[in-house]
Amino acid sequence: MTNKMLNSKIAEPYASALLDLAVETHTVDYITADVSDLLQIFNENEELVNYLTNPLYPKASKKKVLEDLITSQFLSQNTTRFLMILVDRSRIDLVQAIAEKYLKKVYQIAAIKIAQVTSATTLSAEQELELINQLKIATGAKEIKLITSVDKSLLGGLQVQIGSDVIDCSLKGQLRILADQLETTLF
Repeated sequence: MTNKMLNSKIAEPYASALLDLAVETHTVDYITADVSDLLQIFNENEELVNYLTNPLYPKASKKKVLEDLITSQFLSQNTTRFLMILVDRSRIDLVQAIAEKYLKKVYQIAAIKIAQVTSATTLSAEQELELINQLKIATGAKEIKLITSVDKSLLGGLQVQIGSDVIDCSLKGQLRILADQLETTLF
């Protein structure tokens, strides 16, 4: 089993426990906002992740760093306690996997779909809004969250992935289809 799959399996019960806590305490909105903020901080700050995941640093030191982060981000009490439990159990290295699983669970409950969009150029706000509206109609979701990235090799257009479904409207994809059709008719 790969390390990523193992981390995903280990993260699952923690994400479920956090969601259960959020539901029981009627703080789903607060904890979800906290988790989104934390995920963004951890994704953007490799130095912080490296520090927290390094087993050579003592847990007390890691808690101090997290307390400073919590103070600056105004995280809820439940989120704070959860992070400290992760440090105590030497699972803080899984915080990103736990956060992603937690958000997926919340989005499933709220009928929110996550669409990973790769485009040849950066999408404007109007284009994102139009894409969200089209995806809502196509999927029947109440809400669509876009995760966008740019890949200039697409030449034009975009690719959208929702779960295991992929919609390829890129020029590169269209050229690949055309090449496949030509190859089948010529041979």
